[in-house]
This record gives sequence, structure tokens and C-alpha cells, in this order.
Amino acid sequence: MNLSNMPVADQHQHNVVVPGNGYYPDLETAFFIKRYAIPSEFANDEKTLVSILKESQAEVNNELKEAVLTNGTPLNEQQILFYRTAVYALAKSKSLISKLSTTHRDRANAQNELASDNFEFWHDEYRNQINLLRALSPSLSVELI
Repeated sequence: MNLSNMPVADQHQHNVVVPGNGYYPDLETAFFIKRYAIPSEFANDEKTLVSILKESQAEVNNELKEAVLTNGTPLNEQQILFYRTAVYALAKSKSLISKLSTTHRDRANAQNELASDNFEFWHDEYRNQINLLRALSPSLSVELI
């Protein structure tokens, strides 16, 4: 049990691999739950957790569809790290907004302020990771004048 008397998610039992598309890597719900401190009401709801990850994955993939990250080779370790962090950060921001709808109304305003700050942080983290991925593109070059 955690502080809110909700059962703590067992990451091994609830680990679902969200497959990549062959180019982008797979994602794991256990890593997401543990690393991003996902609230137990989501962590124990496998269907919602996978849905949030898939939605975030699709948004990141759509944002990167025009970016040339490699010249036909698989992503390197650094690119994989930035990609996963972008997806997980976006998913974390989505889970914070979803959590607001499940809370009691008397605490909603205070939690709204806290969650919006957290939402901003995680959304900014997502944007930063996308920018870092694009900066690693082999098609970018700098010329000295």
C-alpha cells in the first residue's frame, strides 16, 4: 500500500512491452511506472497505462516523421535514450492531466495548480528531448563563414 491506501503496482506483474515500429524502440510500462513515479491508480490500470503510452508514442512519431535521424541505419543509444525520454515525458504529462479528473472536487483547485506546474515541466522535457533528437540528425551541418 502507498500513502493513499492504494495498492502499489508490481512492475514485474504489470510490465507490458509497447512495441516500436522497427525503427523506433519498444517501450516498457514497468520502466515508466518506476522511473516516472506514476500514481498507483494508473499503474494498476494496465489498459489506461498502455493507452497513454501508445498515444504519446504516436504523437512523438508523428512529430519526428519529417526528421532525418539516421541515414537508413538503426538509432544509436543516445537517440534511443532521447526518444524514450520524449515519449515517457509526454505520457507523464498526460497522466497528470488525467489524474485531475479522478480527484475530489474539494481538492481540485490546489491539485490543479500543482499538476499544471508538473504538466508544464514534463511537457517542456518532452519538447527538449524532441529538439535534442533533431539536433543529432546527420543531415544537419554547420558551415563557417
